[in-house]
Amino acid sequence: MKPKTGFLSGSSPQVSENGAPVLTGRGLEETKRRIVEAFNKIRQQPQHPSEPTPQPQVELVYSEQHKFRFHERANKLSNAALSFAYIMKSPRGPVFEIVVPTESAEELYKEALGE
Repeated sequence: MKPKTGFLSGSSPQVSENGAPVLTGRGLEETKRRIVEAFNKIRQQPQHPSEPTPQPQVELVYSEQHKFRFHERANKLSNAALSFAYIMKSPRGPVFEIVVPTESAEELYKEALGE
């Protein structure tokens, strides 16, 4: 800590080596009191927010059309993943070898999206 510099009357606060004011005596007690008050204020607040307004219930229906579209999309994504340059079919049997990509994640995203 730097030695106290400035006026002898005490109007210049002490400053630490990194430039922060050094609190002593009454300043420490005041800071402690403010911290305790802030914690007490937080503890007095209600723990649960007020009841949310009820939303109308929407009945979700999974139809045959949804099932068809889901399976169509799943097949398309599976085939695209298997034809990706980093996944190769092994010549020894029904095994797939996966290698680590050398491109960045952004480049892979762009390639997957066809950009």
